[in-house]
Amino acid sequence: MKLFILSLLLLIFYSGNAQYVKKGIGIILSTKKYHEAEKLAETASVKLKLIKDLRNLIPHVKNGLTWTKKQCAEYGEEYPAYYSRGRYDDGAYISIEYSDAFEGFAKGYYMVVVASGDKITTAPVIKKAKKFYPTAYVKETNIYAGCMH
Repeated sequence: MKLFILSLLLLIFYSGNAQYVKKGIGIILSTKKYHEAEKLAETASVKLKLIKDLRNLIPHVKNGLTWTKKQCAEYGEEYPAYYSRGRYDDGAYISIEYSDAFEGFAKGYYMVVVASGDKITTAPVIKKAKKFYPTAYVKETNIYAGCMH
């Protein structure tokens, strides 16, 4: 009986974690100041020849980032609402993300992101970014890959 319960608990644990996938997040800056991140995102977009896609997110005192009230209503979400990059949008782009949304990241930082995905996707972007931003790096994290409602 104990073995059955243990097996059942392991099955529940591992099936629950199956909704997460390991992703690399390419970062060129982490800062507590949104406007500093915004300024670097603009410059990096030009230097790295990458599309800047901030997804119309705005700073929010409690959540770090959010869509506007109007956008939240359009998406069927309660305000404030924010979903991090890396879920279904692997590739190279300039974005500002909030570190609290990522497992294992230091809390309270706006990050200028240049890529997300596997090593094949992120490595060349980081190599290029290091020419302008020597401290650029990739940090791996588990990203929720379940359905977004």
